[in-house]
Amino acid sequence: MPSIELSDEIYQRLLRRATSFEDTPEDVIQRLLDEDQDPDAASDHLPRGHTPTRAIPGSVLPVDAYWVPILEVLLEMGGSAPSNDVVDALGERMKDQFTPADHLRLKSGETRWRNRARFARLRMKERGLLKASSHRGVWEMSPLGYEYLDEKRRQSK
Repeated sequence: MPSIELSDEIYQRLLRRATSFEDTPEDVIQRLLDEDQDPDAASDHLPRGHTPTRAIPGSVLPVDAYWVPILEVLLEMGGSAPSNDVVDALGERMKDQFTPADHLRLKSGETRWRNRARFARLRMKERGLLKASSHRGVWEMSPLGYEYLDEKRRQSK
């Protein structure tokens, strides 16, 4: 089987396009190639009531776009709060940023943006921005999360 070498940067970009923990780089590349061959796959022309299993890259808000709003919501709630309270407040805060694809319901019945907010929380926890030791169902900022938010706020001024 042929193999290719990727730079760390390209590999990290591939990982961001992974849709599950089981996705391999080959799975991601295959999806990208399939989308490239079928330009209509990226269109909004879905049958009525159709819920796609995967979002087309670029059709939804990137997961990292949730990070600062999540941290801001948590800061306003005293640094920690029940997950549903955070996600509800996040939806209100970000409602003007969501795309039509963000509002689609997944097979689980959950709205895509709510699912992606929870996925963003996982990534933030992995980066140390949220505490991994919080009680189940509670999102809590870490000291690094406070620093990250301060830095992002300074950059936006």
